[in-house]
Amino acid sequence: MSTSAWVAMGKVADPLTGEAKKDLDGARYTIDLLVMLREKTRGNLNDEEQKFLNAVIGELQANYAETVFAEKQEKEAQGKTEKQEKQEEKRAEERDAGPGQGAQQQED
Repeated sequence: MSTSAWVAMGKVADPLTGEAKKDLDGARYTIDLLVMLREKTRGNLNDEEQKFLNAVIGELQANYAETVFAEKQEKEAQGKTEKQEKQEEKRAEERDAGPGQGAQQQED
């Protein structure tokens, strides 16, 4: 199950396709299933099994949070870049039009 979460986070290539794709909803679902499994098996696992399950869940949760944060930063950076490009295009259009452009068009 943990491998499914790693694949869904895009951290590991899908063994069937060889491609790394992100499905953060799928990753969150898988992590939640592991947390539920931990709750349902409480008291029925030996110490070693419990420690292993806790470590797997902790590592997945930390990587999930890191992946979500990085994706959010990428989207914000792309949004700023697109906004900057639009501002530069607008400035270029204003510069190309020049200050006397409007008066010349009226005279023609």
